[in-house]
Amino acid sequence: MRVFIDSNLWAYRLDRRQPEKARFVAYWLRQLASEHDIVISTQVMIELRSVLTGKFKPAFSPRDTRIALNALAAFEVVNTHPNMVLDAHELAQAERLSWFDALIAEAALRSHCDILYSEDFSHGRNLGGKLLVQNPFQDV
Repeated sequence: MRVFIDSNLWAYRLDRRQPEKARFVAYWLRQLASEHDIVISTQVMIELRSVLTGKFKPAFSPRDTRIALNALAAFEVVNTHPNMVLDAHELAQAERLSWFDALIAEAALRSHCDILYSEDFSHGRNLGGKLLVQNPFQDV
């Protein structure tokens, strides 16, 4: 199965301020990677970099940020392009999503993912009739 993982979950994995959550996500990601194909988008990489260098206190060093981004780049990465932006605009309207959530969802749909893992969408929601949203913390 193909699964898309939103940036918030990658950020929890690296958040030193929340060690319990970081351990949970680390274990969950290892299990997921052993059973499924993980997909992300360029947006996920951009958002993670922003969190690591701006929101985290202390911020990640340039070297540690590069290591984290390289780790993400090892997965399948969906590039953002004009048609995806246009389709995400339509998806935002149809599904009443925020702009950035619509871009994430459109990347997951375009890459034929079955599940979108995120905290930013309603758990159990179905997007576009093809994509199930799951919050991995929902069952914890």
